[in-house]
Amino acid sequence: MSHVMDIANKPQLLLKPFMKIGEILPKMKELRIRDAPVINEDNHLIGMVSYRSILMKGVGRDTRVQSIMEPPFYIYEDADINTAINSLVTWRSKEIPVINIDGIVVGIISRSAILYNLIENKKIPKAKVWDVMSKPAITISEKENIAKGRWLMLKSGISRLPVVDAGNRVVGVITLSDIVERLYTIRLSRRKGYEWIQSEESFLAAPVSEFMTAPPISIPIDIDIVEAARILLDNRISGAPAVTSDNIVKGVVSSIDILRRYLETFTVVQPIEAKISGAIGDELERIQIEKLVNSYLSKYSRYIGIVNFKLIVKRRGKMEDMAIEKRRQYDVSIRLTTNLGTLSVNSQCWDLATCVRETLSILERRLRKMIDKKGIRSYNSRKLEGE
Repeated sequence: MSHVMDIANKPQLLLKPFMKIGEILPKMKELRIRDAPVINEDNHLIGMVSYRSILMKGVGRDTRVQSIMEPPFYIYEDADINTAINSLVTWRSKEIPVINIDGIVVGIISRSAILYNLIENKKIPKAKVWDVMSKPAITISEKENIAKGRWLMLKSGISRLPVVDAGNRVVGVITLSDIVERLYTIRLSRRKGYEWIQSEESFLAAPVSEFMTAPPISIPIDIDIVEAARILLDNRISGAPAVTSDNIVKGVVSSIDILRRYLETFTVVQPIEAKISGAIGDELERIQIEKLVNSYLSKYSRYIGIVNFKLIVKRRGKMEDMAIEKRRQYDVSIRLTTNLGTLSVNSQCWDLATCVRETLSILERRLRKMIDKKGIRSYNSRKLEGE
């Protein structure tokens, strides 16, 4: 079996802790990099910076990399292709740094490189797009504003939204990258002292139709996934709306979906994923929360070993009140067991998705404190030793 270094690419961008956001973001945009490795003076991998973390933390142009970087995640240069694929799917990453035994970045393994390899070797299994796509699609109306699109993506743990008209026909696509790059073009230009015809507030209030990519690249739901993979690669995108013959959106298919189907043909450890039920009656809301939870789980699993995860959702109030009240309060409890210990978090609020996201954010902050206290090297060193 091939190893990752057989298809890994040379790192295009390695960040240093003292670099500023205003310096690195244009480089990330130009190179189409969404997750960039951070190295120290000895060239050892010490962290990662992502578009999502930049957006969620609302940092300015003078913010330094060291203040927003996340713990590092990586695979070793002697890992085989299936290990790399499993890591990409589990962590939901577009790219993963490849390091040597000394912790130095020697390459970058990407979803696109993996897909090219699988197509060339005819290893993508037989399946239709309908069988692997995420459904139903979380969409946004062309008349909604950018702020709503940003909220939906962060709320649902996704990075793209099909934009639809009144008939649910896809007319465009808006991505998290589109919003990050536009926001920081405004912020960086304003901070430099240049006049900018558009303020950040007016951009967020603008309709999605003004900034979406149109016409969109879409994929028919009835074609083979190998053909879908070619469409994604040819257009240098990681996902696209899956549509019927009359352009009705039925789902979203991504390279992660295709790689996950490939993994199902092997006896490998499948990604940890939460299935949410119980107090959530609305199907679309349940799917949104599953995506959000699994997005956080994938982030956690990059730098700690997850042993168990439990989410409990309870509606507050009397049953007879629930039948007539549209606005309900929720209790959300999460218990995460890791190789470093167990953490429990509780939260209460009126909007369920907001409550879940708040609880996951609190959990992440506590997890980072645990890692800082016990040392991320304790887990990474065991991986290094092959335990």
